[in-house]
Amino acid sequence: MRPVDKSRYTANQDEYNPYGLAKPHLFLALGPYCSYCEREGFSSALDVEHIEDKDAHPDKETLWTNFLLGCKNCNSIKGTTEIDFNNIILPHLQDTFIPFEYLESGYIKIKDSVTDPLKTKVDNLISLVGLDRRPGIARYSTKDTRWQERKQVWEISNKFKQKYIDGKCDVETIVILSQSLGFWSIWMNCFDNYNEVKRALIDNHLGTQLNFFTHIP
Repeated sequence: MRPVDKSRYTANQDEYNPYGLAKPHLFLALGPYCSYCEREGFSSALDVEHIEDKDAHPDKETLWTNFLLGCKNCNSIKGTTEIDFNNIILPHLQDTFIPFEYLESGYIKIKDSVTDPLKTKVDNLISLVGLDRRPGIARYSTKDTRWQERKQVWEISNKFKQKYIDGKCDVETIVILSQSLGFWSIWMNCFDNYNEVKRALIDNHLGTQLNFFTHIP
């Protein structure tokens, strides 16, 4: 999951009333991607997502600091869940990239190297937006195609990694594909051994949290 940083965008207002007016600025701050599952979407496919539920916290309904972008699946699954910030990691606060592994099947799993207490916090994030939902998993819905979309992008990213290795495409092509298809973390995982590609993916996706990737030259 891509860690995000809205502070890289400075043209926002502190409040938006109604909150829907914040969507164009969120697109400029974070790119047209769900802040949780990373799927790419047009404005109509992504919602202003309240980190803390707007009904339970009406004082935060219009605050820029309480906004992310959420696709229809992530936003509806998260619903009105009350966030326990001490027992979860979130993409605007912590490094949500490092604990996840993205599989060829389109499934997401927690890396075997991740142990408690982080493992429990990551598991709570998965449950918050149903990142593990797929056929055979409780609460799966056939309307939830996120795992299939991840699988498709996994296949495309690996196809173009081979093209990159063979000298048949350049870094710019990889970046453009990742921007148009979404699922930034899949591209980052696919090109794990290619720092020049990872650096370009980090620098060319709006609102990526740069502080977690200073080790990549």
